[in-house]
Amino acid sequence: MSDTRLLPVGSSPLEVAAARACADIENTPVPLRRLWNPDNCPANLLPWLAWAFSVDRWDESWPEETKREVIRSTWFIHAHKGTIGAVRRVVEPLGYLINVTEWWETNDPPGTFRLDIGVLETGITEEMYYEMERLIADAKPASRHLIGLNIIQDIPGYLFTGALTWDGDIITVYPG
Repeated sequence: MSDTRLLPVGSSPLEVAAARACADIENTPVPLRRLWNPDNCPANLLPWLAWAFSVDRWDESWPEETKREVIRSTWFIHAHKGTIGAVRRVVEPLGYLINVTEWWETNDPPGTFRLDIGVLETGITEEMYYEMERLIADAKPASRHLIGLNIIQDIPGYLFTGALTWDGDIITVYPG
């Protein structure tokens, strides 16, 4: 610390020591660009970054990569809310596959759509189902109405089938 200090002449030794200790703060780098980037932000600061980006759904139990993907996609979601693309971006970072079928593809009532959501081996909880419904309602076009939400889970395995036919006549022989 140089002699040109901002403390008054009658400062206590504690104030002088605090000023000396804090003098190096101006030389400490503050990587703001790193903090505002979901890929480089430290994991313990991701909840605050999500809050700053207005993430609609946040769960502390998600893996770190899912949290980063949700933050990455939130700008697109907010910029395109009210489109089918936003509905896709709401569901896909959660690890689910989505297929959108609009009303003109199935002769449903005008202004409606159906969603087929493919879940992985882990399945889906009831809480996540209701949360997904809420997120879809926030991101969907206001003029569209969801009339079908199907949860699809592909389970690999073998299925054995068989068939049997039996044909014959019954003959009864009576003594003569």
